[in-house]
Amino acid sequence: MINSYLKRKQTRHLIVGVCFLLTLTISVGITSPFLVHADTQAADPIKILFVMDNEYGTCYNYIRIVFERFGWDITTTALIPTINKCAFGGGTPLDVDILLTEIDDVTKYDILTIMPGSSHDTLRANETALDLIRDAVNQDLVVTAWCRAVRVLADAGVIDGKDVTGHQDYQLEYEAAGATFFASVPPITDGNIITSVRSTFYREETCNAIGAAVDYYDPNAPTLMSASLNLSPSAVDIDTTLTVNLEDETLVHMVNCKIFELNETGGRSDFFTYYVGMNGTETEGLFECTIRDLDIGNYTVDLYVWDCFLNYVEFIDAVEFSVLEELPIATMQEQDPMQWIVPGAMIGGVVLVVGAIVVILKRR
Repeated sequence: MINSYLKRKQTRHLIVGVCFLLTLTISVGITSPFLVHADTQAADPIKILFVMDNEYGTCYNYIRIVFERFGWDITTTALIPTINKCAFGGGTPLDVDILLTEIDDVTKYDILTIMPGSSHDTLRANETALDLIRDAVNQDLVVTAWCRAVRVLADAGVIDGKDVTGHQDYQLEYEAAGATFFASVPPITDGNIITSVRSTFYREETCNAIGAAVDYYDPNAPTLMSASLNLSPSAVDIDTTLTVNLEDETLVHMVNCKIFELNETGGRSDFFTYYVGMNGTETEGLFECTIRDLDIGNYTVDLYVWDCFLNYVEFIDAVEFSVLEELPIATMQEQDPMQWIVPGAMIGGVVLVVGAIVVILKRR
């Protein structure tokens, strides 16, 4: 009796397993039209430490936006937990991420940058802050200072023999610290120290110089690898998905597309018919958008692409397509034969199989 029970139990488990595999196989068949992107593990982002003082500069927010565009990990620090903007910034307070006195290992970061401000008097008078900067320089971190912040580097004694720029009012302080000063020039990189002035005008150049210092900079615009539509031709009242694959050494930041109607001889209209920003996907460099509400006609797509350094390129006539009154049946079948299989019928077949197996088991 026990052996008979065990045999029935093993048979039941086998049948259930077969049914599960059958159901799984059919489910995969149903979902196969959908593209699933594999997760890609991105490299660790570059870590940058924003060293700030009270009355920090109004350019802070704009500089931060650039580094966020790079995809970097930003940490703010100061000697007090909450600092205020300078008078030009409306006094908006900022709660820093970590107190400067709590940083026990500056090598956790790749870059230390002293942000713009009105005076930096607190940092300049604090030995803990100056020691942190000296340690960063000695540990070969990239150390940067914006405008008046170059004074902090002078007080830390780390610009002796260096070429620097900075706010011209403090030229004597830079030279007393052993530096050679250059007024009103683009950012200067000397070894692992980068100095800059006019944070509004040279903001992008300074951020790019910092990126170059950690081997994160590419002067070339992205390259278009492919552009395609899921329906070609498409039809009125049917959404069409445009997919483009772009390649860049660092990061594609933004992709927009404009659609122009073509006349009977293939000439482009003077004004675009459709304009849309494209969305990034889980796959790096792959962007998509939905095109809808186009009239019957022939169209061409132009792409406008920026990388994270704002290197810009246009791809004219990247792909052409037509919009018809209705979609040809042959075209619909070519898109995905699985869409003509009715999932309900497939599931019903599974139910019938399972029911028959249950009946057989009961009779046993």
